[in-house]
Amino acid sequence: MKAFRFKTIVSILYIFFSALILCLFSSVVFRTQQEISVEENRTLQKVPSFTITGFLNGEYQSQMENSIGDQLLWSSQIKYGVKQFYNHLTGAVSSLQKTHPAEVEPSEKNIVQNEDENVQIDKGRYVYKEVVADKIYKLDDSGYLVEKPHAPEEYCFELYDPAMLARVTYPKYLFFIMSSESADFNDLHKYKTLDYIKTKMPMTGYSELTYNSFDEYKRYFYQTDHHWNYNGSYHGYVKIMQMLEGDDVEVVKPVSSHTYDAVFEGSYARDNLLRCANQKFHVYLFNLKPYKTYVNDVEKEYGFRSWYVSDDDFPHKVYSNHYGLYYGDDRAKVVYDFNQPEKESILILGTSFTNAVNELIASHYNKTHVLDFRHYREWYGYDFDVQNYMTENKLSKVVIIGNISSLGYRIKKED
Repeated sequence: MKAFRFKTIVSILYIFFSALILCLFSSVVFRTQQEISVEENRTLQKVPSFTITGFLNGEYQSQMENSIGDQLLWSSQIKYGVKQFYNHLTGAVSSLQKTHPAEVEPSEKNIVQNEDENVQIDKGRYVYKEVVADKIYKLDDSGYLVEKPHAPEEYCFELYDPAMLARVTYPKYLFFIMSSESADFNDLHKYKTLDYIKTKMPMTGYSELTYNSFDEYKRYFYQTDHHWNYNGSYHGYVKIMQMLEGDDVEVVKPVSSHTYDAVFEGSYARDNLLRCANQKFHVYLFNLKPYKTYVNDVEKEYGFRSWYVSDDDFPHKVYSNHYGLYYGDDRAKVVYDFNQPEKESILILGTSFTNAVNELIASHYNKTHVLDFRHYREWYGYDFDVQNYMTENKLSKVVIIGNISSLGYRIKKED
């Protein structure tokens, strides 16, 4: 009898919550469907139109399933509520364990001379204080959130099909961004990540964004986000262009900079519902010639930079993803057309790291195609082949831009 009552209660609860979700979703009939999620920085799936073809190939069902989560009334609040509960639960479990294996007692500050470069580096002075699970850490009391570093040998570099890349006969380049997940701030020369990547991804040329101290890292990266900031992305752009066109290349220079009156809680803070940043969102401004952008083959504005009108007129939500909103969200394909037929056209492969440098690089060429492997197959329905794509679109060189987790995926997880 007790088992029967329990099953009955479970069934009633299931019916209740199913009906609640259906009601929240059905309210879309009486309100405007949302275009984007400011908090998550992505385009939301609208309720799809029914077609026989879409139903038979499963595309309609997939889009409908995604739209339920995206267009559900109060979906963002529900997602963050669940995340908040998970964080509290994780914190409670961690406090019960009363152990902090992530904390490492700092040794005395030891200044070491780097043999390869005439600079001094700090060794043995930083403590990684765990924040959530084994991924995101507070670095001492600096106010910075970072990822725990891992050796490149723990990664498999096959996100870009090695056989497919090997078939490319055009000049191919790789720009590596040394984000915190490949940088041990107690010994920044502990991992020779780019050297290892070179053995796995043979290219025509390489370059990287690197640094020799935590203070230098702070100049290039956001306080609570994995992306490079305005200074880091510009520094990366200069190095990328020098890699592609030589040290004498004439780069675009900022005409001014602007600080918006908004504290930028980045991806590390947003994903874990932390409120620990104090940096305001700052950008460089450039004077580029007019150009057109085509997003997934449709001519339209890329990104939401037009929302950033003045110091206090911009998206104001606490967890607004200012990096993604200002520079552009992640799409399968974005084409920049600067209408310079006397110049060559190129291909950029990357993830959200490229969004901040796309237009700067593109200003040097006629057309620049920017593709994100993560979304290409989903959008176009077939695998991407660099050689064929470059030939069909008359592109002359390709550059891959990314950090370690956008070039490979970690396979060694026993720690």
